[in-house]
Amino acid sequence: MRGGGGKTRLIAALAAVLALAGCAELAGEAGGLLQTAEYSSRHYLVRLAAPRLGADGGESARRAAELMEKMFEIYAGLIELPLPPGGAMPFWLHLDRRDYDAQAARYEFPPLVTNGFCTTSGEVHIYYRPLGGHPHEATAMHEGFHQFCHRALHYPTPPEVFERVPGYSLEKLPTVPLWLAEGMAMNLESARIDRDHNGLVVGVDDAGSINRERLANLVRLIRNGGCPPLRRVLNLILGDQIDSDHYSVMWGLVFDLRLATGNAIFRREQRELERAGPEAVRAALDAAIDPLLPFPHLRWPVPVAGRLLRACRVVWGLDVPALIEIAAAGAREARDFDRQWNRRLAQAALAELEKLLRDHGESLEQWEAGWKKRMLALGAEVGGDDYRPVRPTGLREFAGGRR
Repeated sequence: MRGGGGKTRLIAALAAVLALAGCAELAGEAGGLLQTAEYSSRHYLVRLAAPRLGADGGESARRAAELMEKMFEIYAGLIELPLPPGGAMPFWLHLDRRDYDAQAARYEFPPLVTNGFCTTSGEVHIYYRPLGGHPHEATAMHEGFHQFCHRALHYPTPPEVFERVPGYSLEKLPTVPLWLAEGMAMNLESARIDRDHNGLVVGVDDAGSINRERLANLVRLIRNGGCPPLRRVLNLILGDQIDSDHYSVMWGLVFDLRLATGNAIFRREQRELERAGPEAVRAALDAAIDPLLPFPHLRWPVPVAGRLLRACRVVWGLDVPALIEIAAAGAREARDFDRQWNRRLAQAALAELEKLLRDHGESLEQWEAGWKKRMLALGAEVGGDDYRPVRPTGLREFAGGRR
């Protein structure tokens, strides 16, 4: 995708003083003044904020925008939907931890808990420093996926919501259940970035390959008998008590659904394709992976996660007027409505998944037992701590016609 007309500019607060000083500064909520640099690309408006930026502030913003333009291509390939019209997506990069925490506190995130978040209006804020071995680029890729979903998939809030729910202000309602949104975002964190000698992003490789940190934690949970039940995780919404173990399960669930490795949902389809012969298998694979040809680690033979994402277009069959009535009847504040909406959304997505399983004679709990075995086998296959991209053997087995 071609780059947009980029520009770096300084945003002035206290204009008269700052014009004399010759640097951009904004009043920071954490105290003191922050310098800011801005860069506009085709789809993103990146703003970098720090107590002192130096001469390369605009260049850092430019590099971040180039990365997000590459990720935009991947997001678009995953969702397979045109992005609705609108302005550039805002992407704030905070180089000062106090500044980031001040922004996070506006959305009730405690200090030092998060490294990035996407607001309910589709604005991303990231603490743009590596922390605990986790690169800030991985956080940008993760939160950028949430932002893309907000623009491409979320449902314009019907006027009745504003009329019936006191104080409601969100312009869009989420349509992606928490487990699917977070699982897909974590599946993108493993990407590696290739840059040219000027720092421009020339490629993003291995997006969708194994997230070793999540897999290691998931294997430990399964072996120790402490893995949260899938049914509980599939029903989680924002505001519930959620920890890193839940996130590991979300990652593993989506990873397995993406690759469909030995998955009961697809055994019938696999057998039918095998009976039809090698040409049918190749045709099915080509049809499934065509939108993602530039990104081999994001290909899957039967795109369940893609099917679930596309189902968001019809909001999972939710009866929107009925849900509004339910919310209006008992909502004391906007948050009540949001929780009811998200709870119904999670339930509808779970019903869709269970329907897929029932069509093939399996309950969620039966499928969960097989999923745990596949995750343990995947952990044994990966082995070691050194990074290397891994494609599970199940994908090769499908392509080769083995059961």
